[in-house]
Amino acid sequence: MCRRLAAYWLGLLVIGGLSGCEDVPTYTLPGPYVPPPVKGDDGRRLLWEPKDEYEKQCYEPSFSPDGTKVVVSYRNGIFGRDADLAILDLKTGKLNIIVKGNSAKRPTWSPTGEWIAYQGDREAAPYIWLCRPDGSENHRLEFKWAWTPRWGPERDRIYFAYAYEPRKIYGVYYDLDEQELHVLYRDPLLNVGPPLPSPGGEKVAFYLCDDLQNYKDVNLALINADGTGLDVIWPAGRARYWAAALAWSPSGTYILMGYGYPSSGLGELGTYELKTGIFRPVTKCPPRLGFESIQCASWGPNGDILFGNHLGRLYLIEAPE
Repeated sequence: MCRRLAAYWLGLLVIGGLSGCEDVPTYTLPGPYVPPPVKGDDGRRLLWEPKDEYEKQCYEPSFSPDGTKVVVSYRNGIFGRDADLAILDLKTGKLNIIVKGNSAKRPTWSPTGEWIAYQGDREAAPYIWLCRPDGSENHRLEFKWAWTPRWGPERDRIYFAYAYEPRKIYGVYYDLDEQELHVLYRDPLLNVGPPLPSPGGEKVAFYLCDDLQNYKDVNLALINADGTGLDVIWPAGRARYWAAALAWSPSGTYILMGYGYPSSGLGELGTYELKTGIFRPVTKCPPRLGFESIQCASWGPNGDILFGNHLGRLYLIEAPE
């Protein structure tokens, strides 16, 4: 029961809830704040939306390495357990289901495009699964209570958050060649969110949280690839905000962050520039929506940022590079 509760709350941290459209006060941010050019207009382009109220929605999109396709969790609602794994072809607009069911969530492509890793919750506990882009060779890794896989640039490593011991979450990676699990980072007091390796593999971003049910104390941190050199770039206790690392820019210059209020989860996207510490909002909640929840995002090779909201729509937005 404790593990199920921990999994539920970690899922909320990673996925996020509904967030009100409020202005970002400058004093809450760790670096200089640069406002968007036009309030309420972030230049987003609609990529996909459900045809009607009966069609499933697309969540948690991830670009293929060449930027021509998008893999998504295709399901009914943010927390739907009926999730399929599907691929959207950007050229043709065709959506093709490759894995039916399995509560497939948070997919990510391997750097070569040969594999897709995703989180499957079908067996009442999250595991990491692998399959080919056509859905073949679908199989599960052995680690129970594992969340949000991210593929490393090494091509043979899958990073994820893992309940390495009861009620304690570590950042780990699994080496496919060695077939061994390695602890990347653990903290004696805090839980570690899903590790996000940089494009060159030199740095890894993740969040730290002292209590999986307490949104107020979330740090966004960086470490070196060997697990050393902890650097908190978004400190906890900064008024009402908390954040999670969602993607790196192709050059490794920026971290794409989902940020929001402790009471409501991730709501908007922003970029953090490592060299300067400058934070820039990327999205603004459209006035006609009233609120928006952005769960996952992907930074494509052509510079576009891809994200989905709580309505199951997919959007593209121009990135800083």
